[in-house]
Amino acid sequence: MQIAVKRISDDLRSSLLLQVISLALVYALLGRLSLLLAIPPGYAVAIFPPAGIALGVILTRGYRLLPGVALGSLIVNLFVAWEPAHQITSNNLLLAVILASGACLQAFVSSYLVRQKLKTQLQRNTGLALDTDKDIFYFFIMGALLGCMVSTTWGTVSLYLFGIISLADISSHWLTWWIGDTLGVLITTPLVLILLARPRDIWHFRRYSVMLPLVICLITVVIAFVFIRNREDQKQRLEFRLEAERISQKLQNNLNAHADAVKDLERLYSASEKVSRTEFHIFTEHPLTTLKEITDLLWVPRVLRADKTKFEESVLREGFISFQITEKNSNGKTVPAEDREDYFPITYIEPFENGKRVFGFDMGSTAIRRNAIEEARDSGKLAVTDPLVLLSGDDKYFSVLLYAPIYARGKSVTNIQERRDAFRGTAVSVVRIKNLVGDLLNEEKKANLLLEFYDQSYPGSNGVFYDSIKVIDTAHVFQSTIDFGSRQYAFLAQPSATYWAAHTSWITWFTKFGSLLFSALLAVYVLVATAHTFNVEKLVAQRTSQLHESEARLRAILANAAEGIITTDAHGLITSANQSAEILLDYSTGALFGRNILELFPEVESATFLAAYLNDHIESDMIGDNTISTATAARKEVVAKKRTHEEIPLELAMAKVALGAQNLVVLILHDLSERKRIEKLKSEFVSSVSHELRTPLTSIRGALGLLAGGVGGGLSDQAKTLVTMANNNASRLTLLINDLLDFEKLEYGGIQFNVEKIILRDLVKQSIEANQGYAQNFSIKMQFFYEASPASMVSVDTQRLMQVLSNLLSNAIKFSQQNGVVEIHIRQVADWVRLEVVDFGIGISADFQKNIFQKFSQEDAKATRKYAGTGLGLSLSKSMIEKMSGKIGFYSVEGHGSTFYVELPLAS
Repeated sequence: MQIAVKRISDDLRSSLLLQVISLALVYALLGRLSLLLAIPPGYAVAIFPPAGIALGVILTRGYRLLPGVALGSLIVNLFVAWEPAHQITSNNLLLAVILASGACLQAFVSSYLVRQKLKTQLQRNTGLALDTDKDIFYFFIMGALLGCMVSTTWGTVSLYLFGIISLADISSHWLTWWIGDTLGVLITTPLVLILLARPRDIWHFRRYSVMLPLVICLITVVIAFVFIRNREDQKQRLEFRLEAERISQKLQNNLNAHADAVKDLERLYSASEKVSRTEFHIFTEHPLTTLKEITDLLWVPRVLRADKTKFEESVLREGFISFQITEKNSNGKTVPAEDREDYFPITYIEPFENGKRVFGFDMGSTAIRRNAIEEARDSGKLAVTDPLVLLSGDDKYFSVLLYAPIYARGKSVTNIQERRDAFRGTAVSVVRIKNLVGDLLNEEKKANLLLEFYDQSYPGSNGVFYDSIKVIDTAHVFQSTIDFGSRQYAFLAQPSATYWAAHTSWITWFTKFGSLLFSALLAVYVLVATAHTFNVEKLVAQRTSQLHESEARLRAILANAAEGIITTDAHGLITSANQSAEILLDYSTGALFGRNILELFPEVESATFLAAYLNDHIESDMIGDNTISTATAARKEVVAKKRTHEEIPLELAMAKVALGAQNLVVLILHDLSERKRIEKLKSEFVSSVSHELRTPLTSIRGALGLLAGGVGGGLSDQAKTLVTMANNNASRLTLLINDLLDFEKLEYGGIQFNVEKIILRDLVKQSIEANQGYAQNFSIKMQFFYEASPASMVSVDTQRLMQVLSNLLSNAIKFSQQNGVVEIHIRQVADWVRLEVVDFGIGISADFQKNIFQKFSQEDAKATRKYAGTGLGLSLSKSMIEKMSGKIGFYSVEGHGSTFYVELPLAS
C-alpha cells in the first residue's frame, strides 16, 4: 500500500515538474520572439503574448504552475541583459529575478481577480465558460486592464531604481509595457482557454470562430507594428545619422582649427630669424582667446649638450633668476636635467602664469614627448602624443600635446637626414580633448546623444578621451574616423533612451493605442458573439430535443389513448386516427385515412350535427378565424356505424385546431356502450326500489302509525314507546330511500325540472310555515327579513326549490342552540336574488368545510346519532340549485354559527 501511494505521489510530482518546465519553455520562446518587437531599452515590447499564456494557464491549471511563469520570465530577462554586451553581471541577474517575480505576481493577481468575479461559476464547477456579457467584460477588465498593471508598475520602478531608465522616461515606458502586456492577454489568453479551459463544449465550439480572428488580429498587429516601427526607425536613423555626421564634422573642424593654431606658430618661426618673448606673447594671444581648449602654447628649442650652459645663461640674462633645464625624477620631483645628447626645454609658454611651473622642463626627458618630437622632426608634419596627464592640471589622460617641427631657414628638408640636420625645435600646443568633445553638445543634446572619442593607436581604456556610452548598441551606433596630427581617432555617437522617447512619433503611439483598442473590441466581440451563438444553438438543440420528445410522447399517448381520436381537414376528410379509434370502429390500421367523417355517422341527427359543425369551421376559415378557444368546441352524444354496420353509441367531442396554415378538426370518440348498459341497470334498479322497496315500507309506516294512534286498541306505555320508535325509524328510512332515489335520478338525468316563474318571497314563507312545527320541537324561533323588491321573480322548479329550502332550514334548526334564532334574509344584488339562512349554532370546523357538499358527509360519526340525517341533503341541494342555473355556498365560524346562501338569477 505504501509503495503504491509513493508511486502515485512520484507520478504527480513528475507530472507537475513537466508542466512547469513546459510552461517555462513556452513562455521563454514566445518572450524571445516578442523581443523582436522590443522598444529600447528592451524590457518593454509592443505585444507580449507570454503575459496572456501565463494568465490562461494559471486560470485553467491552478496556482501550482506559477513557478513555470517565474522561470520563463527569468530566462527572457536574462537574455535581454545578455544580448547587448554578451555578459551577465550580478546587477543584471538581480534585476532579472525581480522582473520575473513581477511577472509571477501579475499572473497570480490577474487570476485571483478573475476567479473572484467569476467565483459563482467556479463554485458550480462549470469552469470558465465566459458565456455571458457580464462575465466576458469582467474577465477582460480584471485580467487584462487591471491585472497587467502589476508587472508594468513593478518592472518600471525596478528599471528606474537600477538606472536603466530615467525619471522622465517612466511614464512612456510604463504605458508601452502596459499596452504590450494587455495586448498579449487580450489576444493570447482566449487562445489558451480554447485549448485548456472547461467546459470543453463551448470552448471547442469557439475553436474556429475565436481562434482564427484572434490569430489574424495577432498577425495584423505584429505586421502593422513592424511596418510602422521599421518606417519610423529608418526615419529616426537617418535623422540621427545626419546629426551624428554634423557633430563629427564639427569635431573635425575644431581639431583642424587647433592644428592650424600650432601651424601658424610654426610659420612664425620659419619666417623669422628670431622671435622674442614679447612677440611670442602677442602672437599667441589671439588663438588662446578664441580656442578655449588650448591650455598652453609653447616654444621648445633643441639645445645640444655643448650649448646647454650657454642657453641657460641667455635665459638668465632675460631676468629669470635660477633658470635651468629640469626634469622629473622617479619620485615626481623637479631636478636638474641629467646629461644627454640634446635637450628640449620649454622656453616660451603662454599663458606664462599657468605654465611657469614647467618653465625650463625638458620635454625630451620623457619617452612619450621625445617620441612625438622625433616623429614630428622626421616626418616634417604635426605629431601628437599619447593621452597623458597635464603637468599643470588635474585631469588624467584627457589632453594631448601637438608638435609642429621648425627647421632652420634656407636649409633643405627633403629627406629625414636633412630634416634632422635642419631641426631647430618645435612649436607645441596643449589641447584638452575631453573639453573639446564635451563642448560639442549642449545639455539637452547630451541627454539625447551618447558620445565616445578615443585614440585608435593607443591600446586599452587609457586611450579614451570621452565616453558617455555604457553599452554599445551595434544596431544604432554611428562611427567615424577623425584625423588629428599624425593619428586617427574614433568618434562614436549613439542615441539614448531619452532620444528614442523624444523622437517617438504620434504614428507609433497611434499604432499602439489603435492596436489595443482594436484587439480589445475584437476579443470582446468574438467571445460575446460566440457565447450568444452557442447559447442560442444550445437552446435550439434543447428545444428541438424537447420537441422531438414531446412529439414522441404525444404520438405514444395518442397511439395508446383509451379514447378514439380522429383528425380531419376542414372538409371532413380523415387525416389521422389512433389505434383506439380503429379498434372502436372495427377498421384495420390506416383504413380510415382519407374517408369522409360523415360516412361513420349514418344516423340523421348525428350526421346533421357533424355537418353543421364542419360548415361552421369552413366559414370561420374563410373569414380568417383560426383562434382556438372553448367556444369552438362541441360535445354531443351520437350514434356511429362500425365497419360491420353495427351501431355504437358515442360521446363525440369536437374542436378546431390551427397548426400554422393548416386547420384541422379533432374528434374524440368516447364509447358509451358500457355507460348505457349501466344506466339501464340502474334505471331498472331505481324502478325496482321504487316499487318493491318503497311500497311495503309505506305500508309498514301506515300500520305503525295506526298502532301508535290507538286503532288496534290501547297499548301499554312500553309498547307505545317501541311502536313510536319503529314508526320514526321507518320514516327516516323512507327519507333515506327517497334521497337516494332523487340523487341517482339527478346523476343520470332521471329527474325532470318543471321551471316556472314564481315570487321567491311567497315560496320562502311557505317553507318557513312548513318547518315551523319542526322548529318548535327544538324551541327555535325563525325570523324572516325581506330586502328585495316584493315582485322579484325567479325561474325555478317550485317543488325542488322547496326541497332545498326545507333542507337548509331543518339543518339550521337542528344545529342551533335550544331557544335560539334562525334568520332568513332575501336581498337583491344586481341581476340576482340572494337567499341567506343564518344560524347561531355550533358552526362548521375549518377542516370539514371543504367536504360539506359531498355525499354522506357528516363532521362526526356521532352526529348521525345526535343529529338525525343521511348526509345527502346538502349534496342534493347543490345539484338541484345548479340544475336551476343558481349558486349555493356558505361561510361559517366554528362555535358561532353558519350562513348558507342561495343565489338565483332574476327572471327576464
